[in-house]
Amino acid sequence: MVKPAISLDQSGPWKKLFDTALDAMLIVNDQGYYVAANPAACALLELPQQALIGRRAADFSLSQADFAAVWQQILAMGEGRSEQQLRLDSGVIKAVEFSATAHIYPNHHLSVLRDITDRKQAKAERDALARQLQQWVINSAEKLQLTEAELRSQQQRTDSILNSLECVVWSVDPTTLATIYVNAAAEALYGYSPEAFVADANLWFSCVHPEDMPLLIADINVLPQVGKTDREYRILRADGEMRWVRGQARLVYDAAGQPLRIDGTTLDISELKRVELVLKDSQTTQQAILEAIPDLLMRVNGDGQILDLISGGEIILYGPIAAHDRQSVYVSFPEPLADQRMHYIRLALDTGKRQRYEHAIELNGELHYEESRVVPLTDTEVLVIVRDITERKKAELTQGELTQKLQLVNAELNRLATIDGLTQMANRRSFDQALDLEWQRARRQRKTLALILCDIDYFKPYNDNYGHLAGDDCLRQVAEALNTAVRRPGDLAARYGGEEFVLLLPDTDLEGALQVVEQIQTTMADRSLEHEFSEISSVLTLSFGLVCHCPSVKEHSPRELIHRADLALYQAKAKGRNCYVVSAHPPEATWP
Repeated sequence: MVKPAISLDQSGPWKKLFDTALDAMLIVNDQGYYVAANPAACALLELPQQALIGRRAADFSLSQADFAAVWQQILAMGEGRSEQQLRLDSGVIKAVEFSATAHIYPNHHLSVLRDITDRKQAKAERDALARQLQQWVINSAEKLQLTEAELRSQQQRTDSILNSLECVVWSVDPTTLATIYVNAAAEALYGYSPEAFVADANLWFSCVHPEDMPLLIADINVLPQVGKTDREYRILRADGEMRWVRGQARLVYDAAGQPLRIDGTTLDISELKRVELVLKDSQTTQQAILEAIPDLLMRVNGDGQILDLISGGEIILYGPIAAHDRQSVYVSFPEPLADQRMHYIRLALDTGKRQRYEHAIELNGELHYEESRVVPLTDTEVLVIVRDITERKKAELTQGELTQKLQLVNAELNRLATIDGLTQMANRRSFDQALDLEWQRARRQRKTLALILCDIDYFKPYNDNYGHLAGDDCLRQVAEALNTAVRRPGDLAARYGGEEFVLLLPDTDLEGALQVVEQIQTTMADRSLEHEFSEISSVLTLSFGLVCHCPSVKEHSPRELIHRADLALYQAKAKGRNCYVVSAHPPEATWP
């Protein structure tokens, strides 16, 4: 049988503590029935005290455990603690922290319930966000791994292609000339393994014919100015044999415009050199040698008439062309490309120098690339040597696409690292980077830099009474008000920490900074966010600390600027809040 509600001492400290406690407190008898409840318990369980008397915790608990056994265990141990879910008579489910202290006086026990519904919900939301972020990171990592795998696969394909080439492909450091990469063709041409070139940066020069060394040194010296070089010279192989080669080099720069490496190719042109000599002596010998070359070779005169056409079979970029029959370069060839070819033919004849160019051509719906070299033979004839470079171009395009994808992933990661997740404005890290940059700029240009620290007045009471969700919404609205006040490209509004914000205004004097503060105050007044728990106003207000400073050459760090703004904010709070204080010399001024 349930006993009636007990009567507590109406004047004692126990009764005052019981009634004014923020946590729900209930007095329970030995059988587990409520015999007294404070106002907080009535509010939590949404029932008047009369309706709670005679009820048990089991009447509200969603747990399937045997309540009587659990209660007797608590009485035996003297205390108990757990988290539970309660279903109220209205159907509402609340999460609570339950604690019980047995025998606070004979046959009566204290049960305390603390509503943790909001906290549980917030934790669940945080956990959900954490899982989403973790999944995003996992997905990003998987995509990055796939990208890296594709890059490795592409690199392997590229290495396979490069190692299948007859020419030597190499890359060296622009400063030390140490070898970064060289393909397998180096051993066939020089007689030294690729590893030997990587191990010894001077091996390249030791292979150059002494008479041609000054030419190569001159090319290296002018490379930073011209960007690329193209040179024919002689080398001496490891076995002492002399070879003619054509070396092409290009200086590659990084995103910052600094020299990154020198890429180049070295092609054995000994056969071509011998061909040039043989061509002068014997047409028969010339034809035999040319047929051994896999590239397409055309002897063309200054009028664009093809005098001879020889192909080793690897160049299949054209329709049928009758060999040994004079015909124009415009036959079976697109007019724009024929015009381009004639331009380089005339240029080679006019200058007496070799010419080289690349172009694309569409055949049977597919895009092909070719490289043409135009070699003057006489004053009226040239040799046009055409090489298919389609596979090399495709490899370059694929490599560029993969690099772009990786850059996009890195850009997104960098964006997430500089944005505050709650307010979607710049975070502390982003602000610190911007402050260092603008400080150095103001120091160089002798410009004034304004810094405003802003703090929400009595935010803790607001957060405690309106709840964390309302507090988060309050922070977002303040962030919106600050963002509307900074309109120039160089201005920055950021969350500094907690309820504190910061505005960085480059090239701004005190008058301009005060206009920004007053605009924020006007915006907040127009929004009129209710704050019944503020000690100075019925609506939400802000306090500001301002500093405007033109750094001298001797000032290397902006930390003193932050300290002065923080001190001004502290003084604004000390003077009653809802105002701003300007840090200046002489002492600060205060405005409401």
